[in-house]
Amino acid sequence: MLRNYLKIAWRNLLRHKAYSFINIIGLATGISACLLIFLYVGHELTYERNFADAEHIYRVVSRVNFHGNNDLFSLSPKPLADHLRREVPEVKKVARLAPSSKQTIWKDQVPFLEDKLFFADSTFFQVVPYTFLAGNPENALKAPRTIVISAELAQKYFGGTEQALGKPLQFSKNQYTVTGIFQPEKHSHLEADAFLSMVTREEAERAGKDAETIAQEQNEWIYFAYYTYVTLHSPAALPTFEQKLADLVQQRAVPWMKENQITASMELTVQPITDIHLNNDFQTDLSPSGNRAYVYIFSLVAVFILLIACINYMNLATARSVNRSREVGLRKVVGAHRSQIMGQFLGESILITLLALILALAMVELSLPLFNQLTGNEFALSSFLNLNFGLLVLAILLFVGLVAGSYPAFFLSGFKPVDVLKSDKSPRGSNAWLRRSLVVLQFTISLVLIIGTAVVYSQLQFLKNKNLGFNKEQVVAIEMPKADSTTLGKLPVVMQELTQNPDVLQVATLNDIPGEKLSRLLMLVEDENGAEIDKTMNVMFVSYNALELMGIDLKEGRTFQKGIPTDAKGAVIVNEAGAKWLGWKNPIGKRVQVTDYDAQVIGVAKNFNYTSLHKPIEPLMIVPVPEGNRFLLARISPENAQNTLTFLEQKWKAFAPKHPMEYFFLDDYFNRQYQAEEKMLTVFGYFAGLTILIACLGLFGLASFTAEQRTKEIGIRKVLGSTVVEIVLLLSKDFALLVLLAILIASPVAWYGMKNWLQDFAYQVNLSPWLFFSAGLASLVIAVATVSFQAAKAALLDPVKSLRSE
Repeated sequence: MLRNYLKIAWRNLLRHKAYSFINIIGLATGISACLLIFLYVGHELTYERNFADAEHIYRVVSRVNFHGNNDLFSLSPKPLADHLRREVPEVKKVARLAPSSKQTIWKDQVPFLEDKLFFADSTFFQVVPYTFLAGNPENALKAPRTIVISAELAQKYFGGTEQALGKPLQFSKNQYTVTGIFQPEKHSHLEADAFLSMVTREEAERAGKDAETIAQEQNEWIYFAYYTYVTLHSPAALPTFEQKLADLVQQRAVPWMKENQITASMELTVQPITDIHLNNDFQTDLSPSGNRAYVYIFSLVAVFILLIACINYMNLATARSVNRSREVGLRKVVGAHRSQIMGQFLGESILITLLALILALAMVELSLPLFNQLTGNEFALSSFLNLNFGLLVLAILLFVGLVAGSYPAFFLSGFKPVDVLKSDKSPRGSNAWLRRSLVVLQFTISLVLIIGTAVVYSQLQFLKNKNLGFNKEQVVAIEMPKADSTTLGKLPVVMQELTQNPDVLQVATLNDIPGEKLSRLLMLVEDENGAEIDKTMNVMFVSYNALELMGIDLKEGRTFQKGIPTDAKGAVIVNEAGAKWLGWKNPIGKRVQVTDYDAQVIGVAKNFNYTSLHKPIEPLMIVPVPEGNRFLLARISPENAQNTLTFLEQKWKAFAPKHPMEYFFLDDYFNRQYQAEEKMLTVFGYFAGLTILIACLGLFGLASFTAEQRTKEIGIRKVLGSTVVEIVLLLSKDFALLVLLAILIASPVAWYGMKNWLQDFAYQVNLSPWLFFSAGLASLVIAVATVSFQAAKAALLDPVKSLRSE
């Protein structure tokens, strides 16, 4: 019986090549798109999952409220780790992590800049269990000036893992000994190339300080200095651990803040390490986060694409029901049960899906290079060779085979032999309205994706072209060698030499680049009544002429001036949002104190967007730092830009021969904040195009079938004088009406969805009706063109040939 069913199914495929091609190509396209999306989704959901016992690793995060200003830090207070070790028995291991600034490493007299470096406690690898290729993870970071490096760095500097262990690695100022080599985790928020011993950093911090000062610094509960990771003896101890964190705050942090007259509240909470990548709304986090909402959106897109492909199969199968009706009738007459006929048609569906799946896997492999470029990942064929992907493929096979074949199987198996065998009448049923409904659903989904793509594109263009309140164009930023004081001492001379080039328009230094998360400091400020209050504000450290270079205008007051000695450590500028938030009606002259820095407000800067346009402009304090900033900025002329960059590189080599020059353009850096939206736009664009392609394939098949069924009607109409245009309109109007109905349904759905998406942005593009009209018109034109091709082909047929059998 099974062999007979398969033989008939294969014969049907070969007999109706056009329909088979449309079905298989449509399903293969949908399945391949679905597989690619789920590769990306699976990648996003597997962060940190490769670590052993990842579900038992937690990070302590902090929420601090200063006078109603809520800050959420992924960092934790400096004293926390010591108290956890001593006072919380539920903690099995605790480890601190602190990012290092960029370091220059020397190899054969050639300098290399490395930036994925972290200081870590000796217990770090017992908490976050990286795979070690050499060395002992339990003691690799116990001694000062020891370092554990990745396999890539071992290959880069020493030629391999075995050669690297125990070897010295020369940094700008220190020499470290390699005590371990680890295999980096690609699916991790910790993008690390090396871990340096924390005791090395602590020695440097204590240098030149007396014991009392060191003790005070160790007990500063509002100094958020480290990322703190813990493992517990038992997962069941988590509620107890969270309660003891709250107790620590009440018993240690609150008395300290009262003693130091700091008005604030603090909450320490626990975050599973597996949640960090997709739940990362913190200040000063380690790496760009993912977006859980986008993971859900892409998953939904994958299901929609697969659904559209299934609809094509259902539509064509039910449309062709007249051609299978006598087969069903004969099978029932000779004793076949309905369940057997249903099994036959479901089997045919699974066979077609299997062929489509094989083709889809080939399409996935061919499209992987482009997909990797779009998503920034490195998927390969080996990504498929695992149990999870195998189960996904099997699930898709069964889902598509059963869903796509279910209605045709129920519909066809329901024919009564007496109806289909007694005359030439086609069996009647309710499948016509269902086909129309499915076509409307197809184009509704396609239109929602097309409108979504158009809105995302419009929003991105709006973000990139919006006036930010400062000029980010043609500004080159070069990171300074922070640890090299000898080199930094020559900086003023070099800056003077740079301005002698007519294509270098201005130079300045900044510690904080617009587009990155700024430092937020606790300060004492004078309120409108002259009283001192605690406040936290974002702080930007700049050189004297940095505001002029960036084109930031003042609303009132003046900028920093080199000729006024008190500006170096006695002046600040606030932005308009800061002055408003502090309640200052007359900001000029107000006092501000940050640690030992006692200053006076000398100016109010007009609001400018120094962070992502996802957020409104926040209060900002600008502080002059003539020396020691992280970045050298140079505004260059757009003409001869390449020659100007070459000039900068030559000057840099003379200025800092021990440090390679690394630079970026400020506008590129600022726009990196919208990478997630860029990725969403690209993926939406491609897959919206696929949905239209698959939907049009289905329309093409239905139009072909309709034209075939109405061949004699068309011949009669032509004999009676109908023109080709009239016949094309006759055959196309029904499909055009379905697409128009889809437009009416899709527009409010897309408007609602994109309105919610835009809520993530403080600055939004307007949802213009023309955008919806254009997307709908484009879809209508594509659909009508698809149908009209078959309609015109049928209308041009010689009526003699179409009527000769009558």
